[in-house]
Amino acid sequence: MVRKRGSITVFLSLAGILIFALLGTLLETARYTACGNHAARTLRTASEALLSEYSLPLYENYGLFFLESEGKPYEEVMAAYVGTSLEKAKKGTMDFFTGQTNEIQVTEKTYVGDNGAKPLQKEITQYMARKITSEQLKKFLNQSQKVAETEKQAEDIEKTVEEQKEAAELDEEFLKLMEQVDGITVSNGKICCANEFVKMFVTGKKQSGSFGITENMVWEKMKKKLDDTPKNWEKLRPKEFSSRVKRVRKLTEDAMKQAEKLKRAYQKSAGRESSFAGHDKKLGELIRSLSVLSENKKILEETERLLQEKVTGETKEELKELWKNYDTATIVFDYTGIEKSGGKNPLEALSGSWKEGILNLVCEKPDRLSRKEVSMPDGFAGQYQQQEKGMEDYGKRVSGLADEEEVELSGIIKDMGGYAMDEFCLDSYIRHRFDSFTQKTSGWENALDYQWEYIASGKNTDKKNLKCVLNRILLIRTVANFFSICRDSAKKTEAYTAAAGIVGFTGLEPLIRLTQTLILLVWSLVESLVDVAGLLLEKNIPIVKSPARIQTKFSQLFQISGREIIKRAKKLKAAGEQSFGYKDYLFLFLAATKQGTRLYRIMDIIQWDMRKNGHPRFQLGRCVFSFRVKGTFSFPSRFFRMAPVEKLLGRKLYAHSVSCEITAGYL
Repeated sequence: MVRKRGSITVFLSLAGILIFALLGTLLETARYTACGNHAARTLRTASEALLSEYSLPLYENYGLFFLESEGKPYEEVMAAYVGTSLEKAKKGTMDFFTGQTNEIQVTEKTYVGDNGAKPLQKEITQYMARKITSEQLKKFLNQSQKVAETEKQAEDIEKTVEEQKEAAELDEEFLKLMEQVDGITVSNGKICCANEFVKMFVTGKKQSGSFGITENMVWEKMKKKLDDTPKNWEKLRPKEFSSRVKRVRKLTEDAMKQAEKLKRAYQKSAGRESSFAGHDKKLGELIRSLSVLSENKKILEETERLLQEKVTGETKEELKELWKNYDTATIVFDYTGIEKSGGKNPLEALSGSWKEGILNLVCEKPDRLSRKEVSMPDGFAGQYQQQEKGMEDYGKRVSGLADEEEVELSGIIKDMGGYAMDEFCLDSYIRHRFDSFTQKTSGWENALDYQWEYIASGKNTDKKNLKCVLNRILLIRTVANFFSICRDSAKKTEAYTAAAGIVGFTGLEPLIRLTQTLILLVWSLVESLVDVAGLLLEKNIPIVKSPARIQTKFSQLFQISGREIIKRAKKLKAAGEQSFGYKDYLFLFLAATKQGTRLYRIMDIIQWDMRKNGHPRFQLGRCVFSFRVKGTFSFPSRFFRMAPVEKLLGRKLYAHSVSCEITAGYL
């Protein structure tokens, strides 16, 4: 009986040990799971505690949360927070969550400018989402649509000028040929005749009909320069005449080349629809008459040969016979309207005034403009290799019109169809947080005072940025004003009359039309200078004016000065709440700038200004938006270290290792 009781006791003991080991294993497994969750929670808390150490001046001045990558390493800061949390577990009655940190490692950081500065965009969008609504975006798009319509109008103007230039190409070649053959030019209403020209030799009667001249004013100039040696060979001075013949022969060769160019231009336009059919027909007849130039050239060449030898009576007889065929009457140019010539070209006045630059023309006190500059514009864009190529100098478009008669008005603003809420948030943030020429928002000392202008233009000085913005506004206003002026028949007639006077010949209708269009463009541009000056003075400038609201008179196209422009601008009415003002145009230019470019330029400004205001070592590019951290922790075993469990497992377990990885950031 004693042996039986012992067997039961051993059996029960063994069974109890197994049950106890099983319970211990279950408890320890559950504890390990809880420790893993505790480790992840502790690492998350430490990460968020680190994020709470954001740059305070960056938040206070710009409303942005970013973590400076300076001072203690992130791992060391988080290890301190984790250690505190794990040590607190020791103070409890149950020591289940006490552990230690083996390693904390930040494996990845996302900086402000990464991925096209998307972190900065996210921060700004979240910040501004509480301040703006979709209705405000809709209102902006509706306002900007009227301005955007000028893009199509600009393309129409360019197309018109291009077509007129093609039609006027014949006339331009015609004028060059006229100077070579007849020696006649007209400049500022003055008729001039060259000292030497193809028709300068008198072979018959010295009268206008013998030289194909139909206008008395032209004949009066030409007859003073004629050489009657071929009519009076007894007065021949061989050496002098030979030199003159040689020069005229060269002129004749040049005229023949010019005749070929005129012929090619004529053939190019043949068959093309044109409103100048009668004009083109006359040119066709003229081109056919130019064949006499080759015969005249032969006479000149033969004369040169004869004069190289000793001149005798026989030589003079040969010359007399030879020159009977020298033709000065067949080629007849149309000088119709030359008696009405006169007047200066407004393009010349614009060219002279534009050299002063737009700032001196539209700013009331240009000497008081900011002179601030920076050494490295677009620094962050360059660092991330996102710099825009070929930053345009819009002022060159005005110079091109004044000096080269080149018309380029399109491409000032982009299509707003893809403009969405995130971009509107970005531009609204710029409007709320940064300064412009007409707005000061903060008391900070700025590296550049015209910050909106820098974001839109990216130049290294305030003056250059302001100049770029004003030139863009000027071109937009020029397009709008052109169509307003063209609706005024009196102004169009005035421009046409001036164009006819400048060209000098009413028979050159295509050239007159081109010149009229260029005069109207200059008129529009001078009116736009008044508009730009008015915008800076906070005057009301309608996007589309009625013809009656055009301030500039034709006579004022020759009085382009800052004083005159400011004087007219001050007469305009003050802007109202619904006026489309300087800041609205600038807001439009911001929208037309690439989103990434705007973000990087914002970064430039923030870094420059932080350094100027007590933070000389601040590096926005090193500020962190989010990071990924990996933590490894160990928790000592509790139940697995009991002797029965260790014997059952057949090994000793001193600690359990836990690894976790999380991403932490400001959104």
